[in-house]
Amino acid sequence: MSLIEKTTALADGFRSLYGTTDKYTLADMKTALSGLQIHNFLNEGQSLDTTNGDETKNLQGLTVDIWNQHLCGKTVTFSCDIEWSGYVKNENIGNRIGFELQTTDIDNGNHWNGPWYYPHSEAGSTHLSLTQYISEKAIKSIEYCSAYNQINSTATVKVTNFKMVVNPMGGG
Repeated sequence: MSLIEKTTALADGFRSLYGTTDKYTLADMKTALSGLQIHNFLNEGQSLDTTNGDETKNLQGLTVDIWNQHLCGKTVTFSCDIEWSGYVKNENIGNRIGFELQTTDIDNGNHWNGPWYYPHSEAGSTHLSLTQYISEKAIKSIEYCSAYNQINSTATVKVTNFKMVVNPMGGG
């Protein structure tokens, strides 16, 4: 196997672990390897499936203690896989699919984090990824951590592979 093939495989592995589609340089991969601590802060195997009647799904695994100990001041990548069919745009609703967390910090400030996808077609699938910086302020509560179908109720939506990982290429 050539060096190019080895580094391509390594970069593919990082894209899979972090849930991103980023292009990684050799320097990026060295950074990722030097502090390799990939931990998904959301429990594995969770899904939102509207064929089961779920329009909202509370996601499990994240606590205030985990947030304050591991996420404050870090760059975090949120990601998931989405499939949908039957989407019809409606100006009276959000026209989006994704997941979101609302936290309240120690000074009662509210913060929202998480990725949203806005479909452009009646049916499709995509990998959704968003990288955000988490404030250094400790939080006192997680108001919600949920996945949502906010497109028309007659659509079929499946969201799987929820990830929330500290991105070693990010700040913090």
